[in-house]
Amino acid sequence: FSYDQANSLVPGGSSPTGPTGFAEATPFGSTQNRANHGRNVAISETHIFSSNSINQISGGFNRIFNFIKSYGYGTCEGNRLGIVNANLDAACNPGGQIPGIMNQSSQFCVSCGLTSIQPPAGGYWSLGDRGFAPFTGGTNVFSISDSFDMIRGKHDIRVGGSIRAMQMNVLTNSFQDGFFAIGQVTNDPMADLLMGFYAFGEHDQTFKGANTGRRWKLFRPFVQDDWRVTPNLTVNLGLAWALVTPITEAGNRQANFLFNSACTPQPNCNLLVPGVNTDGRVGVQFDKTGFEPRIGLSWKILGSQSTVLRAGYAIYHDSSWNIGGQGLTNNLPFQGSSGLGPFGFPGSCPAPAFPTAPAVQTCAIAGGFPVGSGVFTTPPPLSAFFGTVQSQNLNFKQGRIQQFNLNIEHQLPGNIVLTAGYAGSRSSHILVNGLNLNVQSPSACFPTIPNPTDPNLPPIPNPVFDPNYHLGCGLAQSPPYQFNYVSNFTDTGAARYDSLQVKAETKSARHGLYMLLGYTYSRTFDSGLPDGLGSNSGATYWPLPGSNRADWGVSGLNLNNQFTASVLYDLPFGRGKQFGGDWSGPANAILGGWSVNVIERILSGFPVFVYDSVDNSGVHFQDNFANWNRPDQICDPKSSHPTLKQWFNTQCFVHAPPGQLGTASRTPVYGPDFVNTDFSAIKNFRIRESLSAQFRAEFFNLFNHPQFNTPGLSSTPGADLSSPSTFGAVTSTVNNPRVIQFALKLNF
Repeated sequence: FSYDQANSLVPGGSSPTGPTGFAEATPFGSTQNRANHGRNVAISETHIFSSNSINQISGGFNRIFNFIKSYGYGTCEGNRLGIVNANLDAACNPGGQIPGIMNQSSQFCVSCGLTSIQPPAGGYWSLGDRGFAPFTGGTNVFSISDSFDMIRGKHDIRVGGSIRAMQMNVLTNSFQDGFFAIGQVTNDPMADLLMGFYAFGEHDQTFKGANTGRRWKLFRPFVQDDWRVTPNLTVNLGLAWALVTPITEAGNRQANFLFNSACTPQPNCNLLVPGVNTDGRVGVQFDKTGFEPRIGLSWKILGSQSTVLRAGYAIYHDSSWNIGGQGLTNNLPFQGSSGLGPFGFPGSCPAPAFPTAPAVQTCAIAGGFPVGSGVFTTPPPLSAFFGTVQSQNLNFKQGRIQQFNLNIEHQLPGNIVLTAGYAGSRSSHILVNGLNLNVQSPSACFPTIPNPTDPNLPPIPNPVFDPNYHLGCGLAQSPPYQFNYVSNFTDTGAARYDSLQVKAETKSARHGLYMLLGYTYSRTFDSGLPDGLGSNSGATYWPLPGSNRADWGVSGLNLNNQFTASVLYDLPFGRGKQFGGDWSGPANAILGGWSVNVIERILSGFPVFVYDSVDNSGVHFQDNFANWNRPDQICDPKSSHPTLKQWFNTQCFVHAPPGQLGTASRTPVYGPDFVNTDFSAIKNFRIRESLSAQFRAEFFNLFNHPQFNTPGLSSTPGADLSSPSTFGAVTSTVNNPRVIQFALKLNF
């Protein structure tokens, strides 16, 4: 049994004790009061039936939880400052002005702080409480497993299985006190801020309780045979079956939006709700394809005692279904996210006719969040909802990874063990989350020409246009739904890894030497795997038709070459060593008993996402609320003499023609290499039999080698063609300059 309890203050904004404690670097970066706890208990019993039959059964419970409260928790600061309907908890509305939406949680004061206000760019901080606060999140895992081991002749056979019940409990709203983004009204963002105008407003709330509890189970029977075929050959054969139930919610508070334009009447028939038109699984099928074979062998080649061949193949699955605060519990009619205009978001706030007083008032922060567009007393009908809806494909599969390897290990003279081999993997059904499904084909997919009969008549389609030639063509020209964002939760990701790996290792007690050298040549590709939690994959074109091939490219994690070396050497000086065996006490204390350690790491550069933040394609991509295209690539961008100001040939990238997608790969160039040397000098002192001391002098980045980031600003995920001052330029580093530290440790 283990028990953990920790309470901490996590500074993120300005002084939490001063009058400006609401200031924060980002809308999600304010000071937090955090409580974390863990509880773990396990019990097992091993029963020996005989010398060759053993059974082991075990059970356990694991709990990890965290509770986060923001700076203004419980202050009702939004309503106190006059931002109408910012705070929706009954504690902030004692008169019950808005009945029916109070007390989203019986345990926490949800929607009781200061509205988050995002000022214009230019170094200004946000004001207000962080989004997702208060936040409660954690997991409970109940497990039981049994394994029966039988040794029969040359076979070691194990059969058994495990059952795991998993719970994920979350309390969260994206912007529980509301959110305002400043700018784009008067064309002077600072004037907008001072006069209280906003470009976009949002308020999030939950219905039927803010606490959600996701539930799913894993059943995994298996059989394994380790077969000693001969004294020189062992074969491993096994098979498991991972059965993972679709996720349900403890109170049936999840819904699934089917992205199906043929559904009538739209859009209400697209929403699957437990107890209304589906079961608790909201239509998601039970994946029964999770077979997991295990095949391996170890062979002493021709009976050699110095050469071994090893090989293996296995399939694994990701059965967690855990994507943090995201999921189908965020859908109507259980959770709503409402947007306010004036720019493309319907609501009660029209575009202001500056400086007309009525428009200024209704589009000001002081106008707050009106009932019916900013907040709701009851869940709005889907047909009148303009926020984000979540969509999961009904045949959702577990993430599947195939791994395989083949290597030969040979002992060379000098006690050197050399290993060389191939390792690879193929991944499919990887979770992809946060992309907008509600897109349209590039506008150039539907070109027209003047009507040849009468130029005054409407234009007609271009008869020589070939839609198959243009990437992304095939969707309707206009989105089929009025929603701003249909966020995917799908299993469409894929990846591939291949590598040649070489390792040499030696250890000599006689000479006080240990050395490990390793080199890997590898290639990693993927289809672009945004997870909805901030990880970036460059400018992806999915879900447009044909985009699977267009998105396939070198992974952002790819490293073509990796070399590592670790050498630990006891210097041959001092008493009992090759040199200085007769040194006096003081001489030996100063010069004897030293060891040195060198760790060398050399990596080739990571791929660089190249994108165009000005998207004129007409598609309106949205990935974490970014709208990106890629440029066209017209030549080889690799530079023979890269500089920090121009790491690659920027002239090889141009803006894609209006209405079309760019032809460049997601990762067409590579960033700078990485070289680092760490060095340690270690001296051991024997004070007496039970007391010793160790002195260490450690040098990190010994040669002060600059280690540069990939081109682009450190705050952006790649190189942006529409930012010419930084496009192709290396502007930041990724590691410290030389750092020296000294340490003294006493052992007793």
